[in-house]
Amino acid sequence: MSKKILPKATKSSMVKLIRSKGYDVPSIYQAIFERHGRAFWLRWVDKGKIPHSAYYSGAGGRPVLQVDKTWLDLTMAEVIHFGLYEEK
Repeated sequence: MSKKILPKATKSSMVKLIRSKGYDVPSIYQAIFERHGRAFWLRWVDKGKIPHSAYYSGAGGRPVLQVDKTWLDLTMAEVIHFGLYEEK
């Protein structure tokens, strides 16, 4: 039986991923992290007082990332680098 790779995230891993995509997340302590099943959300307010929301999950066997209303490219290499998965 082959192993499944499933989405998994922590507040720290999400903040690191979002920052690597060029977004301003000023403080990990002021960000709000939520999890519902295998879907993860991170909400924060940047230095300009603009609220943002990021969504990470999997769809169709691929990782997906949306920040605000923009879908961003997310590779498996990035998922592995930031520890955004678990094997079952």
